[in-house]
Amino acid sequence: MKKKAIIFIMALVLSLTGCASGKSPSAESHADSSVETIAQTTAAVTGKLEKPADDSVSDKSVSETNTEQMQSTIVDETLTSMLKPLDSIMVVEFVTSYGYNPTDPVVYWTTMYYYLCLYGPRASGTSYDKNEAYLIVGADVVREVGRVLYGETVAMPPIPDTIARISLHDDGNYYVKNDPRPDCYPEFVSAVKNDDGSYEAIAQLTDVHGKILINHSFHLTPKSSVNNLLGQQYYYTVSSAGVG
Repeated sequence: MKKKAIIFIMALVLSLTGCASGKSPSAESHADSSVETIAQTTAAVTGKLEKPADDSVSDKSVSETNTEQMQSTIVDETLTSMLKPLDSIMVVEFVTSYGYNPTDPVVYWTTMYYYLCLYGPRASGTSYDKNEAYLIVGADVVREVGRVLYGETVAMPPIPDTIARISLHDDGNYYVKNDPRPDCYPEFVSAVKNDDGSYEAIAQLTDVHGKILINHSFHLTPKSSVNNLLGQQYYYTVSSAGVG
């Protein structure tokens, strides 16, 4: 498939330290501003998904450098919010070593847990229990997260007995354990838009010193419908993920 080379680099370092409760609006607002901040840089007109080397150690030829400088960076604003679900997928691998696998119930619900823990408080109708130990999430929100993380055709499996940090209660709501964020930070590296509107994207997790912990490629497919259930609009779903 012929690809339109639309490559962008976004340094979007989140400082979120845990599941923000209703008493900590500053953490949520800082996460929002971090995701929406875009540091534009140039990229080679090759259609390849690769992170440019640091200028201090770059050994590129003058021709390659000039090509990069001539290429304008185009940012699709509908794509920037996707760092949140990509973050959740990468955190699962960082913490558990589980690879992306929507058909594995353990991976499915572990990834669901991390998305809801990190970004669930912004979703419609969510609240904390009286001790702020659990985030209470409606079933419609959980289904929508599933659509974004795994695509629109993957059925939601039952929660395995081995998953203790998220549970379905008799009232029809899901209870998500309020845990701190692991010590890692997400960044967009690049993205290439295909003719069908999908994207091939690369994102990574780094530590506080910028060391790369996880580097993944993702295929992002346009959603059939868009809503605000999760506190913002997601225009894409994750169709596949793997080592970048």
